Parts: sequence; C-alpha cells; structure tokens
Amino acid sequence: MVGYNHAFGLIAMSKFIDKCIHTLSGIWPLYGASFAMAITLSVWWTAMPFVVRDIGGTEAHVGYAWAANMLGYVCCLLLAATVPRELNPKHTTRTAAAIMFSSAVVMGIVVRRALCGQQALGNPTLIWTMIAAGTVAGAAMSLFWPFIMSWVSEDFEGPALNRRLGTYNGTWSSAAIIGPLIGGVLVETNTLLPIVVASFCLLVCLMLLSMAHDGSLRTSLFEQGSETATVEHADRAILMKYRWMARIALFCAWACLGVSRSQFALLFTGMGYSETWFGIVIMVFGVCNFSVLIAAGRCAFWHFRPVLLVGVQVLLSMSLLLIIYGHSLSVFVLAFVIMGCGFGFAYSSHLYYGTSASKKRSLQMVIHEITLSAGIIIGSGTGGYLAKNVGRYSPYWFAVAVFGVGLVAQIVIYLTIPRTNPRAQTGR
Repeated sequence: MVGYNHAFGLIAMSKFIDKCIHTLSGIWPLYGASFAMAITLSVWWTAMPFVVRDIGGTEAHVGYAWAANMLGYVCCLLLAATVPRELNPKHTTRTAAAIMFSSAVVMGIVVRRALCGQQALGNPTLIWTMIAAGTVAGAAMSLFWPFIMSWVSEDFEGPALNRRLGTYNGTWSSAAIIGPLIGGVLVETNTLLPIVVASFCLLVCLMLLSMAHDGSLRTSLFEQGSETATVEHADRAILMKYRWMARIALFCAWACLGVSRSQFALLFTGMGYSETWFGIVIMVFGVCNFSVLIAAGRCAFWHFRPVLLVGVQVLLSMSLLLIIYGHSLSVFVLAFVIMGCGFGFAYSSHLYYGTSASKKRSLQMVIHEITLSAGIIIGSGTGGYLAKNVGRYSPYWFAVAVFGVGLVAQIVIYLTIPRTNPRAQTGR
C-alpha cells in the first residue's frame, strides 16, 4: 500500500512537472518577454528627457532622441521588406534583445563619461552618441514587436483572436503602469540608474525568449497573401475602411504621445514639479491605457462602430487643450486620464481591424508598428524643433492641428461606410 501511494505520488508529481514545463515553454514566456521589454522602454523613455538634459542636451535634442529611435525602427522595417524571407520569431526576438542590451551599455558609458566632469557636460559628441545608440536600439526593435505579436496571435480568429490580443495588450500595458514611476524615481535619484535597470530588464527578456517554445513556427513577413475566406468577417471593402479610420486614429494618438512624453517632461519640471511626479502622471496614463486595452480585449460591442473612432480624435484633442491651458497638477492628471483612455482605444482598434481576417499577420503587425512609429517621429521630432525655435506650447498646438486633419479624413471615410452594422452580417 505504501509502495502504491509512493508510485501514485510520483506519477502526480511527474504530471505536475510536465504541466509546469509545458506552461513555461508555451505562450506565457512570450507574455513575460513582452512585459520585460515594455518595462525597459517605459523606464527608458520616461527618464530619457531628463538624462539628455542632465548631460547638457537641449529641448531639440530631447525631441530628436525619441524621433531618431523610432526612425531607426521604421527604416529597418522598410529595409527588411526588400528581402522577403521566412524568419524564425524566436531567433529574431532574441537578436533584438541582445542588440538593445548592447545599446543600453553604450548609453550607460556615455552618461557616466558626461557626468564625470563639468567639461564633458554639453559635449556634442556625447549627446549625439547617446542619440545614435537610441537609434540602433530602435532599429533592433524591428526584430522584436512585429514578430512577437504575430507569434502570439498565430492561427487565431474572431473572439479567440480578440481575447488573445487583449491578454497580450494587458501584459505590455501593465508594464507601462509601473515603468514610468520607476523611471521617474530612478532618474531623480541618479541619472545613470534608469539605464542600469533597463539593461537588467533586457537580460530578463532575453532569458524568457530562450524559454519559449517556437514549435518550428516561421513567419513570412512581407510576402503578400490572400485574405482568408473561411472566417466570418465584414465585407473586405468595408473592413478596409475601418482599418484606415483606425490607422488615422493610431497615427494621431502616437503623434500626441510623442509630444507629451518628450516635451511635456521639460515643461512639467520647468513649472517646479519633480521628475517623480512626472513619472506618477505618466503612470496614471498607463493605468487608463491598461484598463481600456483589457476592456477592449474582453468586450466586442465596439467592433465596427465608426463613431467611436471619430470620437477618440476629439477626446485626444481635449487632452492637449487641457495641457495648453492647465497650470495645475490636477488638470494635468485629468489630461493624461483622457489621453490614456483614447490612446488605448485607438491602439486596440487598429490591432483588431488590422489582424482581423488577415492571413499574413506579420505584415499587418509591421504596418501597425510603422504607423505608430511615424506618429512618434513626427510628434517628437517636430515638437522638439518647435519647442526650441518657436515656443514651449507650440508642440501641443501642432499636435492639435494633426488631430484636426485626422478628424477630417476620418469623417470623409465615415460618410462612405454603409449604415448597416457589419457585425449583424457576420453573426458576431
């Protein structure tokens, strides 16, 4: 009897170990890697305006830093498009994490060197080396986000796709809640600390990617494929209209983020608030973004409702006007609450409409990433130039103008969409 119980216990333990191994080698390491990468970027870019400032950079350098990062990202995505081939997501994502870690090490050396003596502060070589390292890191990201998103969503459609995308969005956006606070506290404590923590998170990301089981999955990124005809979805022409409305909303949202995450950092601290408080404000943005992403991933009532995509443009414009005319902490918090909600909906909408009924998921992920990157490049780069040469509030007026143009474009598309709800046609 004792031997039987012992054997039964060994079998149960063996099954438990097998289950743990299966879990650790399945989808969860991918979620964990996305979380670690999102923590890295959130800490990195919350602290970067202050890091650039502390080593002697100007408002223009602050804007150029993030713009150059995303420019490297977009250029490498487009460069890869000229070499169509089958790529292994596990290999590419690990390569991306390794290159980004190397870039973080270079940044750490630059900051250490700049802070060692007063003569090094404001050194153009060090400042542009910092920006160049960020550009290399951005180029490496082209091997991470599109691949991991296509890996996560592979072979899923309809409600199952929406749930899996919702879990993925919840994972990376939860990191965006705590990352800004960590970045703000660290950079206020020591200019070098955010880069050290970001480097550690990249190592964790690399470890989790190594644990994930790829199942011999290979992703054909840029070869055009036919849309699947077996999945219930709206008419192709109608779906494309929703994609373009969501694409406009996504571009405008990230242009707004490019301005607010770079130039607002300096405007905010220039009013006497600390870097930690800036991190808290961005954390509020992250909480709202996370909440909307999770809700959008669990609910389907918003699918194929174009008025919501038009409304998000108005909502985000309101947040910018609050930043322009607000001069108190409570108003700024309200602005970022509104911005976080609108941002989350724009992101979820484009991700859903882009991947829905699409056989070549990675191609749609690349388009998704290029769209948001273009928003950051224009928002952050133009915002930095305007802040230095025109005035500290001019970047926000520029972003409002971008929303105005986007709103007009959305309305034009909206007027061409049939009033029949596509979900009724698809039975969803």
